[in-house]
Amino acid sequence: MLVVDDHQVLLRALEDWLSGVPLVKVVGICGSAREALSVLPERRPELVLLDANMPDMGGIEAVEPIKQWNSSVRVVIMSFDEVHLAVARRMPLVDQAIDKHHLREEFPLLIQEIVRARPSS
Repeated sequence: MLVVDDHQVLLRALEDWLSGVPLVKVVGICGSAREALSVLPERRPELVLLDANMPDMGGIEAVEPIKQWNSSVRVVIMSFDEVHLAVARRMPLVDQAIDKHHLREEFPLLIQEIVRARPSS
């Protein structure tokens, strides 16, 4: 998983917390959507967790280039803002949108859902 958020304190807290979530492997953290786009080929995440609203390019704007890079990458938008979440939920390329207030409760369930949906090798 690649985690993307422009708030460094939150980004580090997410990285620490996610390292303890079963079935999650954080392959990188980025402070901007542009940085995330640049590291995709090297990090090759299966899932990208993006803050919806960031300076320069928000997570919502980054969804299309991420899916163009690899259409099978799961993209999850997170935000404290209900308007951004509503926009993300209407986007066909967004796999899930999560309120940051409920991230700890909802994210582990989302990971279980993704693992169940993953094709068997």
